[in-house]
Amino acid sequence: MLLKKRGVSSKQLTLEMLERRLPKSHPKTTYYQDMLNRTRAGYAGEQRVDREWQSIYLEQTHYLLHDVALKDEGGSIHQMDTLLMSQNFILIVEIKNIVGCVEYMEDNHQFIRITSDGRVDGFRNPFDQVKRHARFLRRLFQMSGHHISIEYIVISANPNMIMTSSLSAHPIIHVSGLAEKVEQLFKQHQQAYLSKEVLREFSEQILTMHKPTQWTLDMNVDELKKGVLCSKCDYRFVMHYRQGKWRCKNCGGRDDQAFNNALKDYRHMYGEFISNSLFQDFFGISCAKTVYKILKSLQLQEVGAKKDRKYIIK
Repeated sequence: MLLKKRGVSSKQLTLEMLERRLPKSHPKTTYYQDMLNRTRAGYAGEQRVDREWQSIYLEQTHYLLHDVALKDEGGSIHQMDTLLMSQNFILIVEIKNIVGCVEYMEDNHQFIRITSDGRVDGFRNPFDQVKRHARFLRRLFQMSGHHISIEYIVISANPNMIMTSSLSAHPIIHVSGLAEKVEQLFKQHQQAYLSKEVLREFSEQILTMHKPTQWTLDMNVDELKKGVLCSKCDYRFVMHYRQGKWRCKNCGGRDDQAFNNALKDYRHMYGEFISNSLFQDFFGISCAKTVYKILKSLQLQEVGAKKDRKYIIK
């Protein structure tokens, strides 16, 4: 049973906002675009593995939780791509979307990728990541008086990742082998250590403990474009509000969805609170009464009153 779906990360949403609003001439445009490309590729890889889970039939009681972020007693975050919760064992899945020939230097705990053009890149060791998560989950179960095997696996979502012999003795597979790996684990762990009720309680407890990580922007938002931007014009031109509609001053096109996107962009730039005056400044509308009507039509949660009134953008 799927208990938690995967969503687009705050990092990707923020970077997509930058793609729209950071001027092309800005010195960091290429840097953020490369970061967005890598983030999108990672998300695509995670979705590829999620689709593989959908094709796997399990008769055993189980729960799937995708993209879980838990905080331990020391304040450290455990970001787990997927958790398979069963009565027999818990499986932690770490997903990698790497292209190239990958080697593992076990003594140095170092992952190395060699590309087709001979470039060598270093990567954070995913085995250390999943082992760290496993220690945390093991403590979590033990503190509640339950003992269950915590398994872990690293999955390559990209068929163009070539695993060298240095990885042969380690828990890493291509996504195509996921079904067989899960079947092997159920054969290996035939005893049920948790009742169905306890399994459900633990799965829901983990769901309540989940705290999505918020990616913070490390640049001055005053460098970004304001307003409703026209997608048809590649976000180069600002749209103006006339007679209840948003129109592009360049192509003359209408796009009501562009306003909703701009409202989300505002949230990534400035936070969830917006006031009448802040709305006027960001969206380029000078009439306070017009802005008041727009804000009221959005049916946003309000805090404060009169001049101190603010609206919460979810």
